[in-house]
Order: sequence, then structure tokens, then C-alpha cells
Amino acid sequence: MELNEFYLSQISDVMKLMYNRGIVQIRGGNASIIDRTRNIVYISPTGVPRHKISNNDVSVIDINGKAIVGFPSSEWRMHLSIYKEVKDAIAVVHAHPPYLLALNRSHKKLDLDYLTETSLRISCIDEVPLIKPGTQELADAVANSAKKGCNAIILDNHGVVAYSNETIYHALEIIEAIEDLAIIQLHST
Repeated sequence: MELNEFYLSQISDVMKLMYNRGIVQIRGGNASIIDRTRNIVYISPTGVPRHKISNNDVSVIDINGKAIVGFPSSEWRMHLSIYKEVKDAIAVVHAHPPYLLALNRSHKKLDLDYLTETSLRISCIDEVPLIKPGTQELADAVANSAKKGCNAIILDNHGVVAYSNETIYHALEIIEAIEDLAIIQLHST
């Protein structure tokens, strides 16, 4: 199967950016891009240190989750649930931003109007309760949140997932804006 080098490089680049920003751990977080013309998803691999991911490490699965190339992230179900629910979504990014998680643990809610970047980039934020990562149950809960039109979903005590109908970098930008907002809110209250 011929793979799209542009998608492969974007996945590896975004994973390195997230690791360097400190919003994922060495083997945490994941990112994907869907090729809707072929019904395949390019997704970050499981088990590869995030700062070392190369284009050759990126996995490919079909829209039903069957591995075509490599070993996909354990969160592949969550990515597919968003793509199935939001027909114009083209990229999904999932991270574990520490300041957002601190805000979440303190039971404080994000105020999107507090920061220009969040008010402009995020349609709404929904939240799902603590559900075991990698499960269909989590994927279904995320799909229900995405159905509401929220392009950012906080996973209680776990992290955040965002999707974009523009680019994978836009999905990452949503998560970065949320983490920046969490930092600002935690330091200003």
C-alpha cells in the first residue's frame, strides 16, 4: 500500500512537538489524520518514545480499526469514534497536559472567555467521567461529546482530546490553548 508521506511526517512532527512542550509523557498521548478518500487513518504508534517517532513508525488502520501498517495507539477506538461521529473531522490529537489535569483535579472549570486564543479556537469543551483508557466505553463517551459539537473534550483524570476540520496542527493548537488557559487560571485564582 502506498502511504501518504505528508500525513506520516505530520503525525511524527506533532508527537515530537507535544513531547517537547511537556503535554505528553515519553510514551503517552497520540495523534491521527484520516484519509477519507481511502477510509484509512494514520495514527501514532504504541510503545515508541514520542521524541523519537519517525515517519516509518506511524501506524495505519482502516476505519474499522484493522491494522494495516504497524501497531496503532491503544486509543485508536477513541480516534475512530470521533471520525465516525464528526464527518468533517480530519485530525485528532490526545494529550495529558499537567496544568489542565491539576485544574481538573481541583474541580475548577475552564473559562474559555478568559483567554482570546481559547475563545476563538474552541467551539465548546465537554467532559467525560473517568473511564479506563483504550476502551470502547471511553470511545463511546467521547463520541457522545463530539456529537454536541464540542471540538475539545476533557477526559476526567486522564487528559484532553481535540479534533479539527482544518489540520492536525489546528487540533494541537486547541490543546495548547487549553493548557495555556489552565496555567493562567491556576496562577490567577
